[in-house]
Amino acid sequence: MNRRIRRLCVLLLLACSLAGCGESGRGQKGADAQVSSNIVEMKKDGMITNTIEEDFASEYYDEQSLKDFIVKEAGRYNGRAGEECITVKKLEVKKGRAKLTMEYRTAEDYSLFNGYPFFCGTIAEAYEKGYNLDVELLDVEGTDDGQSAVTREQLLEMGSRRIVIVQLPETEGSLTVKTGGKILYQAGTESVKKDTAVIAGGGNTPVYIVFK
Repeated sequence: MNRRIRRLCVLLLLACSLAGCGESGRGQKGADAQVSSNIVEMKKDGMITNTIEEDFASEYYDEQSLKDFIVKEAGRYNGRAGEECITVKKLEVKKGRAKLTMEYRTAEDYSLFNGYPFFCGTIAEAYEKGYNLDVELLDVEGTDDGQSAVTREQLLEMGSRRIVIVQLPETEGSLTVKTGGKILYQAGTESVKKDTAVIAGGGNTPVYIVFK
């Protein structure tokens, strides 16, 4: 599956760029410019909700046409899958800001549609699927020096714990992951607070997040 979501983001997040007005997030200047956001939320039933928000130059792209395109792309994916795996929940533009919310039946659907590795499941499931777990994770609470580590062997002993494994492509911006449970260990995140981790874009190694 190619990176369909990149095409959507090009339209939604880089609408101004398509019109020759510069890069995403730079269509406005000064105090009026706002930071874009890309948030993924884990649900207890395994579903994934993805909310993207960005400045939107509506004078360069029609909102309804954009929505029709996104719905069509999601429909193509669902058609190939033979069932409804992706739902476009909302797309709205208000005061120059576009907000897109999509719902994925599984983390695998999110991964395939977005075109980069994204796993969410138990540690045992990650091991069975062949994910590389030969990594040293840090306890987010840490010790006095903040470097309390968990080895591969210790990680495998936590087979029922849930884990998120993400590898953003170099062209991807930052991603905020909301696990819905307290984050215990991590490797490669930019910051962690309770059940939320921020992953910086431009990395070339997987990020690991273990949570309750």
